[in-house]
Amino acid sequence: MFFLLVNNFYLNTFLILLICYLIGSIPTAYIAGKLKGIDISSKGNKNVGASNTFFVLGKTAGTIVLLIDLAKGYLSAWLATLFSGSHPFIPMLAVTFVIIGHNWMFPIGFKGGKGTAALVGALAYFAPLSVPVFILLLVPLASFLVRDSFLGHGIAMFIFAFIMWLWEKNYWWAVFMLLVTLVYSLRCLDLYKTYFTEKRRYMNPLIKMLFKLFLRKKA
Repeated sequence: MFFLLVNNFYLNTFLILLICYLIGSIPTAYIAGKLKGIDISSKGNKNVGASNTFFVLGKTAGTIVLLIDLAKGYLSAWLATLFSGSHPFIPMLAVTFVIIGHNWMFPIGFKGGKGTAALVGALAYFAPLSVPVFILLLVPLASFLVRDSFLGHGIAMFIFAFIMWLWEKNYWWAVFMLLVTLVYSLRCLDLYKTYFTEKRRYMNPLIKMLFKLFLRKKA
C-alpha cells in the first residue's frame, strides 16, 4: 500500500527529499564525540562517520553510530517507498538525499561523512542479498587493488551500479548507484586528487585485517 504526504506528485516528492536530507543531516558521530569532549571532525581521518568513530571513540560509540547511520538509510528507504505513490525511482532518489545530508550536515557547517553506512542500510531494505556482495566483496577487493579505501569505495559503487542493473533487471538501479557514486566522489574529490598527485594511500584497518597476508610488506 502506498500513500502521499500531499495530493501533488511534485510537492510530495520535494517533501520526501527534504525530510530525507534532514534525516541524513543528523550528526550522529559528531554528537557522540561531543559527549566525550572530542571534535571528531578534527581527529583521525576527520571523517564525521561511523568508521572514524570506531577508531577515535572506541567500539561502543562506533557501534552505536554505525547502527544509527544504517538506520538512516533503512528508515528513509522505507518512508520514501511508503509515501512515494509507487514511483520506482523516488525511494532511490530519497536515499541519495539521505547520503547528501550525511555528507554535508548543515547543523555542523556542512561537514560530514561519506555515506556508506546509510547506503548499506538502504540496500538492506531494497535488496538485502546485495549487501554482502557490495560490502564484503566489491569494497574490500577494489580497495585492495588500488591500495586506498576512499578510492576503492568509489570504484566499488560504480561497478555495483551495473551489477544491480543486471541483477534486478531495472535500469533505475544503475541511475541510482551512479548518482550515489557521484555524490560520494564529490565528497572525496580532494582525497582522489591527493591519491594521484601526492601518492596518498589509506587503508581502512578492517580491510587491512581482511587482506593481511596480501598487504604484508616483503621482508
